[in-house]
Amino acid sequence: MDQLANDPEFQARERAEEEKRVARRRELNLAQRPLVADLEEVGAPVTESVYDLVNTSEPYPQALPVLMKHLEAGGYPPVIMEGIGRALAVRDSIGYWDRLRACHENAQSEPEQDGVAIALSACATADHVDDLIELLTDDTQGEVRVFFVKTLGKLGGERGRRVIESLVDDPVVGKEATAFVTRARKRAAKKARKT
Repeated sequence: MDQLANDPEFQARERAEEEKRVARRRELNLAQRPLVADLEEVGAPVTESVYDLVNTSEPYPQALPVLMKHLEAGGYPPVIMEGIGRALAVRDSIGYWDRLRACHENAQSEPEQDGVAIALSACATADHVDDLIELLTDDTQGEVRVFFVKTLGKLGGERGRRVIESLVDDPVVGKEATAFVTRARKRAAKKARKT
């Protein structure tokens, strides 16, 4: 470490990388100014980024319509679109299920699709089991499908468990499906021992 601290080439590279990070953060903050302004207008707890909502435990129901409007409008860098989706990953977003589903299908980038999938997973109810099965088993959806395994297992009852079990050999969600099946079997064995 001392050697690196005294290495001018290393220090120059570190400064250049830090300057790039600062410039990127400034660029993203500038890009999301309209979103942040709208969120501030409704009293949402944001200071400079949609990720302020993602990282708070304070409820923000007044922000959900604003977030949904900006998600549907799009036009933000992928990481901001992902943040909007992640900020919608609260139970109160249930009223936006159909609109979130449409945004998921029309996502322009992988980060955006991830954010919306996380929102869908967070607000799903037992009424959405058919949708969850469709999302999870559609192999054209790629890696984003992993976000639906746990939710389907929680809400899908026996039918959901059978679907998850059928995916243990799936090259994309197999690892997550196997972990779910293993946990379910351990819980069942533990329950059987108690009776």
